[in-house]
Formats: sequence, C-alpha cells, structure tokens
Amino acid sequence: MSLTRQVKHELTRVTDGLTCCGSWELKALLLRHGYYNIRRESHMLSIRVDDIVVARRLFNLLRQAGVETPSILKQLEKRFSKSNYIVQVQGSEQVDALLIYLDLKEAGPYLSLPRRHASLPRRICCKKAFLRGAFLAGGSISVSRRSGYHLEINVGSPEDAQVYQKVLKTFQLAPLARKRNDDISLYFKNAESVADFLRIIGAGGALLELESLRVVKSMRNQVNRLVNFETANLEKVIASAQQQLETIDALDNLIGLNNLSPALREVAAARRRNPEASLKELGEMLEPPVSKSGVNHRFRQMESILGKTGLARSKQKSCQSDK
Repeated sequence: MSLTRQVKHELTRVTDGLTCCGSWELKALLLRHGYYNIRRESHMLSIRVDDIVVARRLFNLLRQAGVETPSILKQLEKRFSKSNYIVQVQGSEQVDALLIYLDLKEAGPYLSLPRRHASLPRRICCKKAFLRGAFLAGGSISVSRRSGYHLEINVGSPEDAQVYQKVLKTFQLAPLARKRNDDISLYFKNAESVADFLRIIGAGGALLELESLRVVKSMRNQVNRLVNFETANLEKVIASAQQQLETIDALDNLIGLNNLSPALREVAAARRRNPEASLKELGEMLEPPVSKSGVNHRFRQMESILGKTGLARSKQKSCQSDK
C-alpha cells in the first residue's frame, strides 16, 4: 500500500467529537469533487473519489449530515483499468438541504453548485477536519531518497487555494503553490512541515512511520558520511605508507639502513613489517612508544636525508662527467 493510501485510510478512522467537524470535512470533499446535474428531471449531487474506503467515509458523513439514502456507485476507467467511486445524493430537497446545511448555498431555486467561502471554520477541531477533508479529496504524500519529503494537495481553483492557505496559516504553516493546467496545488517539501500537517489532520500512525523513515534516512546519511570519512582516511594512510616505503627503499639502496640512526632504523623496520598501519599504530609498536607526531618527524628526517643524499650523488655524477 502506498503511503498516500495509508494516510487516507487512517484518516477515515478518525472520529470527531462534534458534528460540526464532520460537516467541514464533508464540505472540503464536496468542494473538490462535487458536481450537480439533472437527469430526467431528477436532481443529483455526485462526489467522485478513487478509493472505496474514502467513499465509505463520505457515505457516513452524508448520513451524519441528514441525507437519508446516499448511494455508492463503482465505475471502471477502461483507459487506466482503475476503479472510481461515485457517492450520490438524489432528490432536489435532499440536495438543497445538504448544501444549505454546509453553507454552500442559500435557500433558493438555482440549481448549480455554488462556492461560498464567506465563512471559514472557527473551531480548531473544525479547521483540522477541513484540512483532513482536503487531503482525502486531493492529497498525496511521498518520501524518496532523491527528492526527500513531498506532501501535496490539489485544491482546484485559486479561490479555494486562498481558503486553505488562510486555514493553514492559523497553524503557522505556509505551503508553496503551483498551477497545473487550471488547478492549483499546495505543497510542502520540508520534512517538519509535512510532519506538522500530518499531526494536525490526525494521521498519527503515518506520522510515526514518517518519523521512522526520517530516522533511518538520517542514520543512513550519517553512516555514509562515516564510511566516506573512514575510506578517505584509509586511502590517505595507504598513500602515505606507500610514500614512506619508497623513501625507505631509496635510502636502503643509496646508503643502506645501517647508516641511519637507531631511531630511524627502528621506525623503518616497523613500517616494512606493517605497511598498512597508521602513524599512531606504528608509534605504539616502538620501544618505547612514540607519538604520532614523533613518528611523522622521523619519516621527515628520512626524506630530508634522502633529499640531501640524492642531491650530493647527482652533484658527484655531474663533476665526474665534467672531468
């Protein structure tokens, strides 16, 4: 099951203590997917959703709002082989009563589905329910290694977007907005904002999973950093040891290691026996033990001797060739 579907299924199990909260959740679903039509003089209000669990939630919300006989129809899209579900309210009296109850129209004879936004939810619980309905209607959430966290709600028109932005602002959330065709989507890319939104709408289980993913991702990144750091250090140790071995071999060929001081002979022999050891480890092998800087100083002495010896040899050869 996708994370989006998991969140939506969890939201359908949320129970509101007040009837008003259910009406605001229903209003959000209706604003996004509701449409009004008349067939053979039969007035009908339909709400299309893509999940049977959400359709059942919608059915229960309609019953709570006083609709006596809502119905659920299943439709199969041949193009994508995907099922959609249409929850319907039939009869002009039931439709009008529902729209008036949701403050989507005033009493009157007009038949279209108005979009009144004069009133916004005042209670915190109703605001949460309104946002929950918005996610059920057009929300999606994803977590990926490449793009990170992404929560998006397709809210429809610019007017609807402004309404949801006002409600989100009361929770100190400021989503980004983008336009696709004629629809506006509000979205969060920040992990903390995504977590806050899930907490607000009541998706505690999904929030825990998201936090778990965040921890795993953080640990993975930390492990990768440590591995990269250790790999870089190991490569540095290997390169340094290789250079030191080359210096030791060159001195051995030029003047012989027996001509070096005891301290230099000791560290040269230790390096040949332990080509993979770090300077610190090498120092601990000496008698008495020598610090890392002390071992490094001895190798610098060898490099200096090699430089001077090599220069002297080259001058000697130059003088012999001149003669």
